[in-house]
Amino acid sequence: MASVGELEIEIEEEVKRVECGCCGIMEDCTMDYICWVQQRYGGVWVCGLCEEAIKDEQIRLGGVGVEVALRVHTLFRETTYNNIITNNNSDEPTLHITRSLVQLIKKIISSSSSSSSSSCVT
Repeated sequence: MASVGELEIEIEEEVKRVECGCCGIMEDCTMDYICWVQQRYGGVWVCGLCEEAIKDEQIRLGGVGVEVALRVHTLFRETTYNNIITNNNSDEPTLHITRSLVQLIKKIISSSSSSSSSSCVT
């Protein structure tokens, strides 16, 4: 809230629900953020998870441009999603991604606890 003399003005940014052009996840974002992401990714809005995956693709592929990394990630995501559907697992993409993240977190926790316990000196 901004104060101008005795007049208080509440500044509220417009928030819009937007769908990721890669995975289909919906997020509520400010218009400024949506525009920033779309400018960065050639007019496509991508969620934070896909944005990180695209950055990883750029590194993995030796510093390719954002557009190439976006296409590679989108192709990977589509192939993965089609395999889920083919295997009679018709979960929504959001649910599948959530399950995958839970598995990843469990792996990280178990590997960090096993490595920390093996490095303990008693």
